[in-house]
Amino acid sequence: MMRRMEYQEDTRPQSEAIEALASEIGQPVSVVAEVYRAELARLREEARVLDFLLLFVARRTREALANASPSVVSDMQRNRS
Repeated sequence: MMRRMEYQEDTRPQSEAIEALASEIGQPVSVVAEVYRAELARLREEARVLDFLLLFVARRTREALANASPSVVSDMQRNRS
C-alpha cells in the first residue's frame, strides 16, 4: 500500500508565487491569495506526488481568475476587508 507523503508547507515560495501571479494578471494580492490557498487545499488532498504541487496550484489560480467575472473579483475583495 502506498503511504501518503506529508506536505511540508513553506509559505515563502507560496507568498512569492501569489505576488507574482497578482502582478501578472493584474489582480489584488488578497484576491489571488484567497483563490491560491483554496486551490492548494483542494489539490493537496488529491496529490500523490507533491513535487510540482505549487506549479499546478499557480496554473489553476491563474485560470480561475482569468475566467472570473469582474463582479466575482469585486465580491472577493469586499469579503476580504
